[in-house]
Amino acid sequence: MNIIFNIFNNSLNYFFNITGDLGIAIILLTISVKFLLVPLSFKQKLRMKEQQEVSKDLERIKEKYKNNKEKLDVETRKFYEQSAKGMIGSLTSLLQIPIFFTLYNVVSKMPMQVGSMIVPWVMNLKATDNLFIVPIIYMISVLSPNILSYMPFLRIATQSKLSKVNIIIPGIMSALITFKAPVALGIYLITSSLFSFIEEVAFRVYVRRKELYV
Repeated sequence: MNIIFNIFNNSLNYFFNITGDLGIAIILLTISVKFLLVPLSFKQKLRMKEQQEVSKDLERIKEKYKNNKEKLDVETRKFYEQSAKGMIGSLTSLLQIPIFFTLYNVVSKMPMQVGSMIVPWVMNLKATDNLFIVPIIYMISVLSPNILSYMPFLRIATQSKLSKVNIIIPGIMSALITFKAPVALGIYLITSSLFSFIEEVAFRVYVRRKELYV
């Protein structure tokens, strides 16, 4: 973990030396890390989609063989074997946790107390945003992916729409997280969230194009 911390810390200093702006340096570092993790993220998304499809297949199997217990047992066994394979693939997403936790620590432990042209109303990135602009932007960035399910071209067939509660609660929680957090962390979280949004759009376009040509 210390090795990863040192790499990220040195990278942050490198970007700062190039740009002369700590806010921009945080954005570049976050994008660099997120970009490197895109293959793992896409693989995880594909695994989740496959699991959703398999679950629907299981429901159809139960309905089809509800009067044939022997055949139902055989097909159900196949389903759980496929599910186990899917779980092994989804473990790749766990590799992202220590990376982002380390990146979070790098940003929070910055020794520099300077402002940034990204947030001109804040003089010190280690201070909180008393105008609450950063928390509001972060809340919007967290909520933005939910609109994709309501766009016909970007909606994935196996994905169901979230309830209003499941949409609102993450937005409120994200705002609460950043209300008292340093602005530097807010910049990191917003950048990470916006990158995830773009990544999700790209994934949905990929899936939709794949469905059209199948």
